[in-house]
Amino acid sequence: PYTSDVGTLIYIAVDNKYWGHIVIEDEIKPDAAEAITSLKSCGVRQTIMLTGDSDAVGQKVASKLGLDHAYTELLPADKVERVERLLSGKNDKTSLAFVGDGINDAPVLAGADVGAAMGSGADAAIEAADVVFMNSSVEAIPQSIAIAKKTGSIAIQNVVFALLIKAIV
Repeated sequence: PYTSDVGTLIYIAVDNKYWGHIVIEDEIKPDAAEAITSLKSCGVRQTIMLTGDSDAVGQKVASKLGLDHAYTELLPADKVERVERLLSGKNDKTSLAFVGDGINDAPVLAGADVGAAMGSGADAAIEAADVVFMNSSVEAIPQSIAIAKKTGSIAIQNVVFALLIKAIV
C-alpha cells in the first residue's frame, strides 16, 4: 500500500493480511524555525542539517525550518566526512559550528571548530562538545551568539577606554 505520509512507516499485518500502517514522525521543536531565523540575523551564513533520517523526512524538516541544505541518510562516519569537507572548504575568517545531542554526534562535535551539545543529550555528546546548553531550547544558540558579540564589543570598549585614560594621564 502506498502512503504519501513522510516518516518512518510501520506496516501492520494480521494472518499475513495487511491491516494498515503507522507513520512515526519526529516533532520539530516549536522554537526551531524562529531560532534559524535568529541565527541568520546574527550573521550565520549557512544553516545545514546532517541527519541519518530518510531523504524525504530530512528535506521536509529542512523546508519547514528554512535551512539552506540538508544532507540525509548519513551514518556517523558520513557526518564526520561531511563536516571535514565543510571545514576544508571554508576560509580562515569563518568558523563551523555543529550542534548535536546524540551519541552519534560526538565525533562531529569534537571535529567542528565549535561543537555545541544540548544538555539533555547523550553523555558522549556532552563530553565531546566545547559548549553545552543546559536546556534543550534551540533559541539558546542565537542568544549565546548575541551575548558573545556583546561581550566582545564591551571588551574592546574597555581596552580603548583604558588606553585613552593612560594616554591622558
